[in-house]
Amino acid sequence: MKGNTRPIHTSRWTRWLVILLALGLLAAACGNDDSSTPTTQEPAEQESSEAPAATATPAPAPDDEPTSVVVGLEQEITNFNNLTAGDNLLAGRQITRAIYPTCVRTRPDFSFEPYFCETLPTIIQEDPLVVEYRLRADATWSDGTPVSSDDMVFYFENCNDPQDDCAATQGFDSAEIEVVDDKAVRLSWPEGQPFVEYILLFSGPFPPAHLGRDWSDGFRTDPGVGAGPYVMDEYNPGSDLTLVANPTWFGEGPHIDEVTFRFISDVGNLPLALENGEVDVIYPQPQVDLVAQIGGIGGVDSSITFGPTWEHITFNTATVPEEARRAIALALDRELIVTALMRPFSESAQPLGNRIFMNGQAQYQDNTPAQFQQRNVAAARAVLEEAGWELDGDVYAKDGRQLSLRIRTTGGNDRREQFQELVQNQLGEAGIRITIDNLPGGEIFGPVFGSNNDPPGPPGDFDLVIFAWVGGPLPATSALQVFGTGSDSNPGAYVDDRVNELLTEATFTLDLDRQAELLNQADALMWETLPNTPVYQLPFFLAWNQNIQNIQDNPTLESFTWNLEEWTLSP
Repeated sequence: MKGNTRPIHTSRWTRWLVILLALGLLAAACGNDDSSTPTTQEPAEQESSEAPAATATPAPAPDDEPTSVVVGLEQEITNFNNLTAGDNLLAGRQITRAIYPTCVRTRPDFSFEPYFCETLPTIIQEDPLVVEYRLRADATWSDGTPVSSDDMVFYFENCNDPQDDCAATQGFDSAEIEVVDDKAVRLSWPEGQPFVEYILLFSGPFPPAHLGRDWSDGFRTDPGVGAGPYVMDEYNPGSDLTLVANPTWFGEGPHIDEVTFRFISDVGNLPLALENGEVDVIYPQPQVDLVAQIGGIGGVDSSITFGPTWEHITFNTATVPEEARRAIALALDRELIVTALMRPFSESAQPLGNRIFMNGQAQYQDNTPAQFQQRNVAAARAVLEEAGWELDGDVYAKDGRQLSLRIRTTGGNDRREQFQELVQNQLGEAGIRITIDNLPGGEIFGPVFGSNNDPPGPPGDFDLVIFAWVGGPLPATSALQVFGTGSDSNPGAYVDDRVNELLTEATFTLDLDRQAELLNQADALMWETLPNTPVYQLPFFLAWNQNIQNIQDNPTLESFTWNLEEWTLSP
């Protein structure tokens, strides 16, 4: 309905804190990122676009009539316990952050604020480090059970061993827990091994302990209870999920009675659904045509935000040997890929030369070796031939095996599919056959991450995979989680003891300059052994019915639903 305003649906917290807050800077624009490697950033650039003035305004609904908003998501939640290794999708967190508790919340400017905790985590002792996490006295599950220290112990006990089915064990794995009372726990770390990113522990959103459910599978299709501003009302797998206001919520709001998440894996269908009023908010992967199409829809506002999220090609080290990974990095034309896919959003976009820090931030170094700065097909072929690969027709082969690899990504995402086609063509010219093998939306992450990716076993069902790590303000811990040996969040089963040592030291380093130096050293080493090839910083695109107020993107793991309870509807 171009030119018309469309109605909204009506229906049913010392010194270390200063250190940490100094890290809390927001993401720079690309060229100055469905899961996470946080980075320290400058303030995010957000470009807003308002649609043409509406020509009609619907009559306001009666004050007592329930209101609702429909959100279109391109990926479906796979587990309401979004903390497990295989289910740590951004799409899942976009839903569960409104249902489950999180001690501290990260704001769009990368500052921290207490959410379910009374204050920011409190330093009890500095060396050895002891930190107390105290929940609000009025935080209650929707069945009347208090949100308690039992819930934090449940979280800790399932995330304090690298072998646990937990997407982020760093910090927990070196700590001991002590229950202070029904609402507080303390974590302590060995002397000389402070966990500098303690402020983000128990950042959940974490599930309830009192239901007695299994951590990995007990919340797969049902959250059980909620403690946030919303609770689940109805879930139709493959179709939609509806949240309704939680009467036991301690905070203000929510101001919208019902929020439905509709799963639309084909991103191309999202603009039409928005235009037709089938959905009111969409958060698609940005694509040039899609952004232009939405810009022409009346009654719709939108924003593009560049945050600490970066897209990459990750290698399965069990199926793609190091010489093949090097040949791929040589044969890729990252400049062309960035020009085709990112420069329409930002003319200053550049290929990303770092896996930990982003373009434009003070700690960022372009660690890309000279040999990978520009595409060199002849050098790629030479690397393969020196390793014993010989041409078999148009494809290299060795020991009876052709260098034929599968590349996977989130099917239905036009930009990522274009990315795949560019990779396929570029590598084909170097004698590397690439076959595209996608699954719809978030379905790809189960087979990619799997559950047993500890080397030397196969890490996942892929050779190459394109996805994005979605970050936050503190990079060291997540870098170790993503690239550390044996981590469940290391989908390519990458192993480099030198990298492990540097990243581990960085997690215990309070001197920020020294920490950045260690992290950049680790990234430089990764350019030698190539767990992946970083390509570009990814923008976020949010579009919404202009009748929705207080909606704001948050380019961290909190995402655009970070303040769902604050959304309101204009008359």
